This record gives sequence, structure tokens and C-alpha cells, in this order.
Amino acid sequence: MLKKVLLIAMSGACVLSLTACSGSTTKEETPKTTQEAKTKTEKETNYAVKTVNNIEMQIKGIETTENGKGDKNIVQLTMSFKNETDGKYGIGGNDFILKSGDKTYTVKTDATNIGTEIAPGKTVTGSVNFEVPKDVKSGEFSYQPVTFGKEKPKVLATWKISIPNNK
Repeated sequence: MLKKVLLIAMSGACVLSLTACSGSTTKEETPKTTQEAKTKTEKETNYAVKTVNNIEMQIKGIETTENGKGDKNIVQLTMSFKNETDGKYGIGGNDFILKSGDKTYTVKTDATNIGTEIAPGKTVTGSVNFEVPKDVKSGEFSYQPVTFGKEKPKVLATWKISIPNNK
């Protein structure tokens, strides 16, 4: 468990350091507000709140964009996590998988995925990104926390999702 927390903390530090180097300006942040409004509209496709280890998880929105090469789509799932425990809880993008048909997709490692520790009683929001072929239109999005040693990862929560067309 300590290794998992350490791994998540290091992942979060990497994400923060990369974000700090991005040089974002206020004008670049304005589209995020538009995206958030769009996400709230998309929320009408409600996904069930799943509770795992006293952590409430909910998909808040799903957005699809084309990758830079134009041959695949990037699917971004925006999620909210509420810690209902008495201790900190680590959550990271690598804890999630996407299955469609007989294919399993792992997170897009060069995207900005969630990687944080959630304080007791607090809620955080973050994204999980996957790069998938353009013909993938639905799948099962699962929480499968990273394990260490010989322990095999187990799926602890699954949502059936529809992937929207790209913008």
C-alpha cells in the first residue's frame, strides 16, 4: 500500500511539474470553462456512482478528440472522486482500463491523467485519457488499481460507456 501511495505521489509530482512548464495563459484557460459547461450538458447521460473502499467514483463527462495523426481518437473521461474514509487515498490514471470487444486499452501515458492523493472528506476531479481506434464506439471502463508483487490486479468497479463522436 505504501509503495502504491509513493508511486501515485511521484506520478502526481510529474504531472504537476509538466503542467507548471506549460506556460498557460488566461486566454488558454477560457476554453476550459466552455468544456466544463459542455461536460455539464453531457452529464445528462448519468453514470452510476460506484463506491470502492469508501471512495465514491463518478463519470462526469466523456469527450472525444482526434489524435494529431488523425488515425485514432483520444477519449477523455472526466471523473469525480470523494474520499469517505478517515485517511488519505491515492488515485491515478493507471488504475483504469477500457475494454471494447476483445481489446483492452490502458491510459495514454503522455496525456494529463489524474494522479493525486485525496484527503479525508474531500472531493477531487480529474481526467483519464485513452487512445483508441476510430471505430470504437462503446466499451467497459473499469477501475482496476495497480498492484505490486505477484498479486494480480482485480476490477473493482465497471461502467458501460458510449463513446461520443469526435469534435
